[in-house]
Amino acid sequence: MLNRLKILHIVFSLDVGGLENGVVNLCNSLDHTRFAPSICVFQGGGALELRVDANRVDLFEVRRYWRYDPTLPFRLAKAIHQNGAHIVHTHSWGTLVEGLGGAMMSQTPIIIHGEHGLLEERSRNIPIQRWLWSRADRVTAVAEELAERMVKVVRFPRARINVIHNGVDTERFRLIENSKASMRARFKLPATGFILGMVARLVPVKNHAGVFHAIARLHEQGIETDLVVAGDGPLCEPLHQMARELRIHERVHFLGNVNSIEEVFCAIDVFVLNSQSEGMSNTILEAMASGLPVVATAVGANPQLVCDRETGYLIKVNDVESLCRAIGELAGDFRLRTTMGQKGRLRAEVHYSVKRMVQDYSDLYMGLAQKSKLNGSFHN
Repeated sequence: MLNRLKILHIVFSLDVGGLENGVVNLCNSLDHTRFAPSICVFQGGGALELRVDANRVDLFEVRRYWRYDPTLPFRLAKAIHQNGAHIVHTHSWGTLVEGLGGAMMSQTPIIIHGEHGLLEERSRNIPIQRWLWSRADRVTAVAEELAERMVKVVRFPRARINVIHNGVDTERFRLIENSKASMRARFKLPATGFILGMVARLVPVKNHAGVFHAIARLHEQGIETDLVVAGDGPLCEPLHQMARELRIHERVHFLGNVNSIEEVFCAIDVFVLNSQSEGMSNTILEAMASGLPVVATAVGANPQLVCDRETGYLIKVNDVESLCRAIGELAGDFRLRTTMGQKGRLRAEVHYSVKRMVQDYSDLYMGLAQKSKLNGSFHN
């Protein structure tokens, strides 16, 4: 049997997030007869570690002990050497410096770096970022818009960037007939009525506050709307307080981190993502695959995913009035919600399946292996 190509992904942690979810989906789905994937984290214990298929993927920790840990690249280099990785794939600024440093010290044959949305834009770090990207054999981005921003902000050659879109597991995320009542009961949600849902970390960039203000305004207009908030983060208590101040606390249901997020999608009627910045949102893809209409801000790759007035609504950032109008239209029209959800599901199946994403990364890995000194050691 020919050797398998060993791919080592380096991420800061496997806490709940789009980047982390994408890495787990990719590693779990790679063809195990051709690839041997591993994931190294700098901080263990993340919730998504439970989703890693231990039969297919090795998971280990090389801990970052301090914010600036000068020992980490050296310990990482040792771990990479012991792992025997043929390809090291780092992700975002959080693992770029130590990850590439460790990979170069361990003389890893191929280095790939991936960007997922939030670029490091501090002026002192842009030249560092540009130089380190140039040391990689290939740089990836999850969306065309992100690639163009990498060119503009970091001044990195567009020809060196591969755009590989995120993919969604359309078997895991799908519309399950007659499941809404049972899923609402499971999460202790109202059995009837219109329910909006957000799945995102409780951080400023996701702008939960704007949705809270929209819910309060809709209630003043007589449009009764409940809101499910799935996720956790530093704004948890401030958002609880905001809900109380806006007098919508009985209508906002905080679920915390939920592993079976597909069940949350089955319980709601519309998905909303009110972010001020995005790369390519996994949660939008999951909502579309689940047959839900999506209301999202027109940032990052969101306009590429959501067809305005066909699979949902695109709104401007911090535009509470447009957010209210979009939610209000969907709240009062079951047929519109159904039609948009069906079109979104079809779009996810055709253009954004995890199978397509895995094939694109597989082609990238094998193509680089064939061009390097690994050529001939692995089957295509």
